[in-house]
Amino acid sequence: MDNLSLWSLWQLLLPVFIAGCVHMALVTYNALPWLAVPLNARLFGRNKTWRGVVVVPLISMLVAPLCLANVAGDAWLLGAATGLGYMLGELPNSALKRALGIAPGTLPARGRWLFIFFDQADSGIGVALTCGWLLALNVYQVVILLVLFILSVPAIKLTLFSLGLKKSRF
Repeated sequence: MDNLSLWSLWQLLLPVFIAGCVHMALVTYNALPWLAVPLNARLFGRNKTWRGVVVVPLISMLVAPLCLANVAGDAWLLGAATGLGYMLGELPNSALKRALGIAPGTLPARGRWLFIFFDQADSGIGVALTCGWLLALNVYQVVILLVLFILSVPAIKLTLFSLGLKKSRF
């Protein structure tokens, strides 16, 4: 897909942004508690649950046709796949933090800003790689998609924090 504009690339992110916000609301209000089971508490921490793995791809799939009608071919598939990429992208960072002894939901004093950056970028890597694979994007487009994700996430997280749906700004 050689003709995607910056706006079109950013639109590819909308379904996962919406799904991520819905997921945070479900976490805040403990909706679907039977899915709030950690994937592997020792490896990823208690905050990475089946609720996210199920809800984010599902919501992303459902809203994708509304967000991507003029951008991509099979919006349903792209929504589900990028939602899964979003969730799977978080796992290596979580595993690294557990291996370093960093408690779930916290940031270390040393290297704090580096971990904040990785917390912004990890899901974006999963989404960008998934879009690149499904849409046959070139490397430049995948990198731009990742940069757009990283630049958008702080505003989304600040909004969620302001609404009381997130405990920290980062």
